Amino acid sequence: MEHTFDTILEFIEGLSIIDTHEHLPASEKHRPQAPDVLGEWLTHYFSCDLVSAGLQEAQLARARDPHVPLMDRWQLLAPYWHAAASTGYGRALALSAQALYGIDRIDSGTIEELNRRFLEARERGGHYRYVLKQKSRIRVSILDANLDADPEFFVSVCRFDGYVCPTHRRAIVGVQERLGRTIHTVRDWKEALETELDAALKRGMVAVKCGLAYKRPLFFEKTTEAAAEAGFNELFAAANSPDWRDPIRPAKALQDHMMHHLLALADARGLAVQFHTGLQEGNGNVITDANPVLLANLLLEYRNVRFDLFHMGYPYMQEIAALAKNFPNAYIDMCWGHIISPEAARRALGEWLDAVPANKISAFGGDYVFVDGVYGHQELARRNVAAALSEKVRQDCFDMDRACEIARWLFVDNPEALFGLRPPAP
Repeated sequence: MEHTFDTILEFIEGLSIIDTHEHLPASEKHRPQAPDVLGEWLTHYFSCDLVSAGLQEAQLARARDPHVPLMDRWQLLAPYWHAAASTGYGRALALSAQALYGIDRIDSGTIEELNRRFLEARERGGHYRYVLKQKSRIRVSILDANLDADPEFFVSVCRFDGYVCPTHRRAIVGVQERLGRTIHTVRDWKEALETELDAALKRGMVAVKCGLAYKRPLFFEKTTEAAAEAGFNELFAAANSPDWRDPIRPAKALQDHMMHHLLALADARGLAVQFHTGLQEGNGNVITDANPVLLANLLLEYRNVRFDLFHMGYPYMQEIAALAKNFPNAYIDMCWGHIISPEAARRALGEWLDAVPANKISAFGGDYVFVDGVYGHQELARRNVAAALSEKVRQDCFDMDRACEIARWLFVDNPEALFGLRPPAP
């Protein structure tokens, strides 16, 4: 078994992989000037585990404050860091510290040296190339969402959530100014969406992204334009509202109608659409809003749209498998999944390979806002896939050749086909 795992992992380690989802700055020059390693590493994910472990929000704010000495901040964090170090988020950072900075553990005895090496690497420059290309062996990352991103590293998806769920008339005014046209009706709004979508396509957009599971349930009913118009008019009723007022939440009928219109546009153009499903980032969310089964009516209607269902649907891994098994246009994306729970990702992949055709799963998307985290995540992903495939070989589900073939599909061929990415030149 150990030999099988090592052989498959060696094959996977040799792959130049496709990263299906990132939130990184669009280029290294746009990387925020974090004052130190804590300032950057506590911007995403692991800070949520620290809060879950008991760190108070005020304490987290102090830990991020560059005016507080590094060791004072570390002493504040230390008990919570120790408690959360074994989570996927913590393990990803430990792997990154070791591989990128030569630090074998993160504790009070090493944090200052880790910070020194972090700052030296920042000063040298070329860190994107070092982390994403040299260490992580990522061929290309799909960025959410910036069409001006550095093409050495990224292609981009675009979001049109503001069209589906405009929260205030100011959103409409912004589109009017951007496009140089007036918007008075839902039909005007739909035409503006089509204009912007087609413009993004011409600029290289590879897919559409929807993140509305953070705001509302993923069930989008079929509604009429007349019903949507009533909701649209509510936005205009607030024409003179001062900026300090809370945004208006538009009628659900408008949101539903616009999602169907967006998918009809994607359908006509053969586009893939990425949907956030499952766990939402941050502390405290409504997880049931993000259950992937809520998308079933859309899968049934928009059969030419390739639905890339994110984050392995965690904790709805069996539900997402049922969708991918039943619908030719439903695909499973494991982005974020290997750091949410490495064990859950590994077990889910083993179950999916029993239930779902192997050409319908993408194995990795880093989903980080800072580049160092991507290394640790892809390393966990490669090990997880090797473990799941070696277990299948042990069970005589298939042989080593088939295991390596599936590994390549998961990390390269499947996302390449799903998003219409060009293979590298020979």
